Amino acid sequence: MNKHKVHTIGFFLFLLTFTMTAQTSMVVTDSYNEEKNQTTLTLLPYGNIVIPDKWAKVSYNNVSKQHFFKNSDSITIAVTKNPKKNYPFFKKKQTDKNFVTEFVNWDAEYWQKQGFEIKRISDNSNDGFLIWQVLDAKKISTIFLFGSKNDLAYNFAVVSKGWSNEKAQEFLINLFRTN
Repeated sequence: MNKHKVHTIGFFLFLLTFTMTAQTSMVVTDSYNEEKNQTTLTLLPYGNIVIPDKWAKVSYNNVSKQHFFKNSDSITIAVTKNPKKNYPFFKKKQTDKNFVTEFVNWDAEYWQKQGFEIKRISDNSNDGFLIWQVLDAKKISTIFLFGSKNDLAYNFAVVSKGWSNEKAQEFLINLFRTN
């Protein structure tokens, strides 16, 4: 192949790559490290979510981007982190405090429309997170921590009959602070 054809093909490949809509490919893996007693969910390019203890991944929700894990005590958690700019209420130069408030309002509205009871538990928006609860008709509780830091949105949740609300909150706060 002559030099001219190589340059022409290279130029068209560059042009094609440059004009394509930007999409982020994500590599997702999870693993347990017995020595450290922690489970790591890798969400490249956004980083890791390190969860204390051993958890087995049981499912993934493509809409919410939540990864669901269960431990040996049948406690279920959901974790995700995504760029804040992917959310419909995102505004440039929005503070973490304002973002998490909007994040909870946006998601709570969805749950309320489905007939669930919503309860705000703890407002730590000055620290970048809010904790709130969704109760279904059977009073099964899901405790959420929605957080914001480093241009990423965090959505962590615990569904448990075995943990008290206080233990679930402590777990979620620790998870947010260490990730």
